Amino acid sequence: MTSSDTSPSWQPGTLILSLDPSDLSKSSTTSPQLAKDIDYAEAILKAWKEDIDKRTTIQTSICSPIEYKCNNNDNTSLYGCIYRTSQPMQDNASLIPGLILFHTGAGPQDMFLHWKADSLVNDEELFPKGCVVFIADILGDGEGWAWTDRLRYETVRKSILIPDDKGERNELKYRVQAAIDTLSAQSGVDSGKIAALGFCMGGHPILELARMQVPSVKVMVTFHGVWDGVDRLSHISSNDYRSSNSSDDELITRKPNVLVCTGEDDPFIGKDDLALATAMFNEVGCNCQVMKFERTRHGFTNPAQDYNPSDAFAFNRDSYSKSWSATRSLLKKTFHLGK
Repeated sequence: MTSSDTSPSWQPGTLILSLDPSDLSKSSTTSPQLAKDIDYAEAILKAWKEDIDKRTTIQTSICSPIEYKCNNNDNTSLYGCIYRTSQPMQDNASLIPGLILFHTGAGPQDMFLHWKADSLVNDEELFPKGCVVFIADILGDGEGWAWTDRLRYETVRKSILIPDDKGERNELKYRVQAAIDTLSAQSGVDSGKIAALGFCMGGHPILELARMQVPSVKVMVTFHGVWDGVDRLSHISSNDYRSSNSSDDELITRKPNVLVCTGEDDPFIGKDDLALATAMFNEVGCNCQVMKFERTRHGFTNPAQDYNPSDAFAFNRDSYSKSWSATRSLLKKTFHLGK
């Protein structure tokens, strides 16, 4: 992986909050499309502002779009965004965790992800010394075309996610590794404390990341993650994380921890796919937990799903709250944070 040689161009992490919903729901020569439509934009703006109002301290984030490359045959360009606090690092001795956000089928240019990145960066209870969040790109979408060009989306999705004859997804591996490398290269990031969160389609890169068995990645979480095609993946032997003297608490920190958050009424996540995915997480050496939420449909973490005309989607405040709380607890326990 080689990321762009251009230095980050920092801007306020909450700049989106000052933009008009109509501008957020279309692309321009200077900015990508960040929302499906005006209703989507307004829903996220409202949730983001409510989140800020609940914060106990006033802290600001900064963000920078970044173009980076992956080492596939085409040296594909990917388009992510880095979030961190505006407070400068005091010294290199205080390294901070890094988190990767893997996007839904809407692509990386999604204001929902910017909200979550800003929220994590400003979570002083969880990250008292700060953290760096990287919104990663799996599609190669710098303009937000995934919102409108669904034929192109389906074509790219299939080229990345459908396993080859050997049950491997090398294109996906390249893009996941590029995200890890780009985040790890950011100033102040502790390359030994990496976490990854995946939403919807982001379940695929989370599973692939687990299969890659990257030692620096300690926590992986999926929210309404989809697993279509998991039955065609090859089987991989796990690394041995257990010693004869390992306690349960030691295993929590030594083995990669995976949390799968899923709704029982989600039509896109079949019971067989879920069972195969969770079995594979354990098979490759992860400590996998599953949280199932009753009366919960697809996209339950996103308030904008209340405006989705499909009955398959719906925001569920209770399921969102419980899954986010469990994620924070897992991060805190694994990384010994907030002490």
